[in-house]
Amino acid sequence: MKNEAHFSIDYKWIMLALIWLLYFASFMIFSCIPPLVTPIAHDLALTYSQIGSILGTVMLAYIPFAIPVGLLIDRVGTRRTILAGAALVSLSGLLQSFSTNFETLFLYVFIFGLGMQFISVGSPKIVASWFSGKERGVASGIYITGASIGGSTALAITNTLIMPLVGTWRNTLSLYGAFGFAIAFVWLLLGRDKMHAQTGGAASGALLEAITKLVRDKYVWIVVIIGFSTAFFAGHGFGRWLPKLLELKGMTSAEAGFLASVPGWSGLIGSVVLPGLRKAGSRKPIVFATLLIQGICILITGIAVGLPLTVSLVFYGISSAAVAPLLIVILMDLPQVGPKYMGAAAGILFSLGGVGGFIGPFMVGFLIDLTESILPSIIVLTIAVETMLIFTLLMKEKP
Repeated sequence: MKNEAHFSIDYKWIMLALIWLLYFASFMIFSCIPPLVTPIAHDLALTYSQIGSILGTVMLAYIPFAIPVGLLIDRVGTRRTILAGAALVSLSGLLQSFSTNFETLFLYVFIFGLGMQFISVGSPKIVASWFSGKERGVASGIYITGASIGGSTALAITNTLIMPLVGTWRNTLSLYGAFGFAIAFVWLLLGRDKMHAQTGGAASGALLEAITKLVRDKYVWIVVIIGFSTAFFAGHGFGRWLPKLLELKGMTSAEAGFLASVPGWSGLIGSVVLPGLRKAGSRKPIVFATLLIQGICILITGIAVGLPLTVSLVFYGISSAAVAPLLIVILMDLPQVGPKYMGAAAGILFSLGGVGGFIGPFMVGFLIDLTESILPSIIVLTIAVETMLIFTLLMKEKP
């Protein structure tokens, strides 16, 4: 018994490292397409609207499946479900390299979305099960840095290092997919479910009853709405198009990819530091401040050049990276959620967020085709973020 307690205390950090690695590998695959938009669009004869659809396809998969995935994770546990997700994500990277037209690339990116939701919905479940109190905020911030570092690394090296090394965008995608499989194998060896975690004990009817209860809770909905507009609609609409936005300002693909990686690096500050600054019940002021800064920086990035552009990207990264872990921690601290139903709650968040995550990138591409300018979409994204300041004031935390 004594050894078991010691094991669980130590092993939570190994589990945190594992989900960090999964996020790192997954977001390398996720983020390598934006810097490759130009050669992919040329080879497959894609319009901006079609590109926008592909960039948002990942989140489209969350809409019908995130809630069932959340229920499955609460029933089965995280080890097997996250392994399945990691395998699908990696398979997607390999399949994308064989794309021949819009339809096949759309399908293969959709497969990534199917797999990624097991990781993104399951990770909060791991944090809620293995950590407690203020450590939850710290742990949530830490594993999210895997996404920031993985995505930023892919943006920075895809056109400057990987493409010149392997020759084509197809070989680039294959290489990222192979790396994903290597990390999935590490999870297979070391990943495990929490001993005595609140997993698998509830019947299907009880889980569905919990879903119904969560859906009727207005404070859960406030968190979901804020996440929909900021982390998903604006976050994916802005982030997925950022390399192309910078190219439209006259930069080369290598320069645009490198500068587009800046928010990911600066986001390490926001995702690690900000969620752990305040204890449960007092995070609302940080959410308000980060959303205010995020919206301002989106607008400045759309109209500025030179040093102001770089500075806005730095502060955008700090503010936007803090939003998702803050909202997730606030959600898991609600007494009606907790570790037991965190999978289901995260499923609701990501299912509705998936709508925003698809519409955001598609909207940007559609407006570029319609107006031949990216500025109108920048204005829409800014308004979407700043409107959420009102909902932040309505948010009620429950320690």
